[in-house]
Amino acid sequence: MQNFLTAIAAFFVAALPGVIVALLSQYLQQRRENVNQRRLYASARRLLALEVNNNRASLDAYWRQINELDAEHHEDGTEHLAAMYYGGLVGYDLPKWGFSRWERLEADTFSAFSEKELVGIDQMNRALKSIVEYYGSLVTLTDSDKAELNKNVSGRFWGNDLARERYPIYSRLAAAVQQVIGASSPMGQ
Repeated sequence: MQNFLTAIAAFFVAALPGVIVALLSQYLQQRRENVNQRRLYASARRLLALEVNNNRASLDAYWRQINELDAEHHEDGTEHLAAMYYGGLVGYDLPKWGFSRWERLEADTFSAFSEKELVGIDQMNRALKSIVEYYGSLVTLTDSDKAELNKNVSGRFWGNDLARERYPIYSRLAAAVQQVIGASSPMGQ
């Protein structure tokens, strides 16, 4: 019986270093995975913050640029829009927004962001997409639009007519722009 107990004790003593090595190895592996996960989250946050901030900055610069087309800075919205048309608004193209980092964000990196950040980024990106639609409606002139505008004293006052007709679109555009650049950054920066 004593030989049996000695054999069992020897077995446990011999197995103990293997168990310790296995536990230590598992701990170190888990630690490496955690470090890699934190790096992944930090990279995803940095890259998405760059995309968000670049989109906001380019919209802000563009919005200031086209509003400067109204050199007199009219207070009345329709007059402001008409002055922008006369200043060349139709010839200005929107900057291109970057959505690739947001659209290609891997599912496991969503946990790097708070729910408030995700909602804010989604709302901002939707507003940017609506800005593209509103702006397109504001500056696109079809052949029938041009013909109608030319009826007014050989087209001399086309900007006034177009501004009166499209001011509701400009109003929605301005609201969407303010939603993006007027609010704090969804990334909290």
